Amino acid sequence: MSEAHNAHALLSASGAHRWATCAPSLRLESAFPRSSSKYASEGTAAHALGSWALETGKHPSEYPEATIEADDIQFPVKPMVEHVVKYVDLVREYAKGGNLLVEQRVSYADWIGIPDSYGTSDSVILFDDRCVVVDLKYGMGVRVDAESNEQLMLYALGALYEYEMLGDFRSVTVVICQPRLDHVSEWTVDVTSLKTFALKMKAAGLKAIKLLESKEEPQLADFSPEDSACRFCKAKAKCPALLAEIETETRDFFAPIMVGETERQRLPAEIVEEDISRYMSLVERAEEWCKAVRAEVERRLLASQTVIGWKLVQGRRGPRAWSDEAAAEAALKGFRLRQEEMYKMDIISPTTAEKLLKDTPKRWAKMQALITQSDGKPSVAPASDKRPAIQVSGDQFAALASTEDLV
Repeated sequence: MSEAHNAHALLSASGAHRWATCAPSLRLESAFPRSSSKYASEGTAAHALGSWALETGKHPSEYPEATIEADDIQFPVKPMVEHVVKYVDLVREYAKGGNLLVEQRVSYADWIGIPDSYGTSDSVILFDDRCVVVDLKYGMGVRVDAESNEQLMLYALGALYEYEMLGDFRSVTVVICQPRLDHVSEWTVDVTSLKTFALKMKAAGLKAIKLLESKEEPQLADFSPEDSACRFCKAKAKCPALLAEIETETRDFFAPIMVGETERQRLPAEIVEEDISRYMSLVERAEEWCKAVRAEVERRLLASQTVIGWKLVQGRRGPRAWSDEAAAEAALKGFRLRQEEMYKMDIISPTTAEKLLKDTPKRWAKMQALITQSDGKPSVAPASDKRPAIQVSGDQFAALASTEDLV
């Protein structure tokens, strides 16, 4: 099973970017109960399927049960097979000529100087002078790259420590496989650079532990709010630094301006370039903070805790459905309704057609010629995004979507 579903390391590899970037996050998150989601549990089930296939040498479709249980939820195996097999095939390709180890707990405690620091690496492949660490990311929410990925670099350090007697390792290749996004990312780092990274993580880890154990509350200067570090932080809703940043920036944004002798709200078009860029950088964190506050209020109310001014109410009822479709169909037939009155038939989608026909390339190729797909609408992304920028001329601007579509 993955690291998140085994015994938890205090300085977890999966949370490394967070505690290394914002040291007080370790203290703030420790006050929250450990929890999972259906998506995380589904990922655990997918990891179990991949591990079984790699350990047995079989195809994931040969799994002996129809479901895999994770966190008391039964997940059907069949829908996972087409995704997990991409990971399995990738690992087997990397493992040619090497020694494959599956679901290995690796300790990086000696590297960062903090006892009980470990993680579970999905696949470790050993060669004479190098090793490969492959990590399966089953989720679809966030695309993850291998380069300078703290989690995988800690796994790499752990692999060096655990297996140093088996080879003279000069480099480690870390690989991330996200089969549901058709994304594979690979990065090779030499051992000297890894050791330098270990020193950086040691300093960050010691600072996080010191703040965790301190009798004093962290100061605002100790925090480092940052998009990727804040994204999965459980303490967003109570983070004083994030709240202070949002309060300061929004106060400046909505501050009135004087036009002659009249006070009015500043228009977005009047904001200078460097300010609008800074505000845009904060938008994602502000939105995540709002979601976190809503989720925390809901959690407390569901736990029968009081939140002054708020209560739980019954939400909108779901859509109506037949409790027994066969009985409803029989009754409608008894009313002598016509076929077109009783049934609504639509042609299957290209996605469904691909699933049905992908094993017969000639038939699928014929259908592909009948498929059309619109281009994606322009959307705002950070300059670091790997997609190429769209060059928009004055004439093209008028033809683009409205401002509402771009937000």
